[in-house]
Amino acid sequence: MAKLEGIIYNTFYGYVVLRGFAPIGELAEVSKKPKSYQRDADDHHKLDIIKYLSGTKSYFPEITLACRVSDYEGLIQSIGTDKDISKEESAFVKGLYVLSERLPMGRDRARHAYLEIKKPTYEEKLVRVDGNHRLEPFSSDIDWWHQLVTNRDAIKDEPDEVKIKGWLDHEAKAVRSSISQKIVPFTIVMSDAKDANSFEAKIFHDINFKALPLREEASLKIVSDLNAFEIDELGVEYPLTLELIKEVKRGVFSTIPWLTVETEEEMDADTEIVQSFFRTTCLRIVQLLLSQKERINKLLSETHNKSKVLENQINEQERAIEKLEKDIEEKKLAIEQIEIENAYFKDMSLYKSAVREYEDIMLKLNMSRNDYDILIQERYHLKYKVDSLTRYIDNCDNKNAILSSLTTLTAIYKEFEGENYGNISYLCALVYYSLLDTEQLNSFVEWSKQNGINKITEPDDLSKDASRNLIKMFDQIHQAKKNEIFISMQFGDSQSELIFEKIVRAIELFNSKHKDINLRATPIRIDRTVESSTYSIQDKIKEAIKSCGLIIADLSSANINVYHEIGYAMGIAESHNMIPNIVLLYKENTDHNTGNKDVDKFVGFNLRNLSQLRFKEYDQLVDGLVKRLEKHYYV
Repeated sequence: MAKLEGIIYNTFYGYVVLRGFAPIGELAEVSKKPKSYQRDADDHHKLDIIKYLSGTKSYFPEITLACRVSDYEGLIQSIGTDKDISKEESAFVKGLYVLSERLPMGRDRARHAYLEIKKPTYEEKLVRVDGNHRLEPFSSDIDWWHQLVTNRDAIKDEPDEVKIKGWLDHEAKAVRSSISQKIVPFTIVMSDAKDANSFEAKIFHDINFKALPLREEASLKIVSDLNAFEIDELGVEYPLTLELIKEVKRGVFSTIPWLTVETEEEMDADTEIVQSFFRTTCLRIVQLLLSQKERINKLLSETHNKSKVLENQINEQERAIEKLEKDIEEKKLAIEQIEIENAYFKDMSLYKSAVREYEDIMLKLNMSRNDYDILIQERYHLKYKVDSLTRYIDNCDNKNAILSSLTTLTAIYKEFEGENYGNISYLCALVYYSLLDTEQLNSFVEWSKQNGINKITEPDDLSKDASRNLIKMFDQIHQAKKNEIFISMQFGDSQSELIFEKIVRAIELFNSKHKDINLRATPIRIDRTVESSTYSIQDKIKEAIKSCGLIIADLSSANINVYHEIGYAMGIAESHNMIPNIVLLYKENTDHNTGNKDVDKFVGFNLRNLSQLRFKEYDQLVDGLVKRLEKHYYV
């Protein structure tokens, strides 16, 4: 039960309002969140609220609730033209009691009243018009409160999970009960049940959107310049933010527009708040870096697991190569024995069979060695990724590392043309990539310039999520250019096999040349990757085309399947409103153009607009393909 006591008055031409103070836990218990306009509070925000309430000095803005009255017109008519709300009006609102008081002659006066709510049904609960996030922690189940039980020495050696949960429930209830007793101000507006949703939503809108938004720069000036708060009272991002603000105020990052600090001689205090953004920018940088830390930790754990699996694959491949090398030696000795014992060994079927077996084993050995080299490259790639992720975790909350990153970025900002320096979110993303990986930073800058992201320079200081959304967008695009390269070509004839060998060689050279990039280009050849005969090769091809970052298609054999695969890839790209990432290869002196057709007719007129690499010598293929890969990966 809750007894919400205060004063009641008829205000604003018809608004009947009860204002008072009550324990925050009771307000949460007898109220509900409207789903139409209130959002759920995330765990981080709820923890901030509990931390704030736990302080010795904590003031909360007024919580606004609505009490729905079925006969609202009767209530207003009963009040009449005067503003006095008396005991007679109590009958119109369930649980409302207006105390009898003698009023001075000729004066309006609010009366004392209380609203008593006993075990309300869901429909009878008050509606949270404003302040829902402040009440949500107290509506959370007891498991959520477990995280607030910090001293767990009593159960550190307890193996029984049931007992552990029982103890945590007990301690968590004690924590919740203590904080629930905090007294906070409230307003209860009487709402006409027939039009309650729109009426309450309008009040929510008037409270939250009628006022001019307070720029965070003004708030941060109070925090940083006037020392109005103890650092522990603020969020986890503020200590580091205040350190950055202190350094930025020295004016060493004036090349970066959003970190420009105006001197006192240049403007008065009011104007400085209107035009400056450096404090908010420091806060946004720290908020982004800390928010990404959890995701980076998860990626690091996944990468460690991949590394363990990879080491097992490398060991298996080493054993397979060792066995094939042993088989080669044995077969070689068998062939030499036949040659010694038989003068006409070349005509012997046994000799021919042994040579074929030797060649088959040698082919398998070469393929295994190539696969082994790819695994070793992947090991290097994963180590590089672990190092990058670990470095980010170590540096994302390090003031000196962030300042060093900003110093590096000043050079990038000097290269931007005119006013094309991006917004605050863009700068935050640059700092993030600078701490994470230099190559990704360069790719991000190149991508943003190509797509005009850096031309968006309107202040976005009110947005807290824009930088995360920008990073998410780039990472998705960057992932679309991921490391698997689907090879579409005819297999089996000597020319095609030699072209494939040179494609693999070009990819190896690219990986070696750019080994510091946080990716590893890997050729995918379907005839070597289908796991079993029961798996559809066509399905595997479609899956590989959809998931790969690049397709290299060889037209030198005029193979019909290659054209089908190119068409399928073009269709997928068109359905996503994208340009297909396809490199077409054509050997100008191909063995398959026996009729000496014109090149465009041979490869197909409708493919002329796609990127093509035409060559006569295989060195031209390797060198040209390396350049195409560099262009594709922005390096």
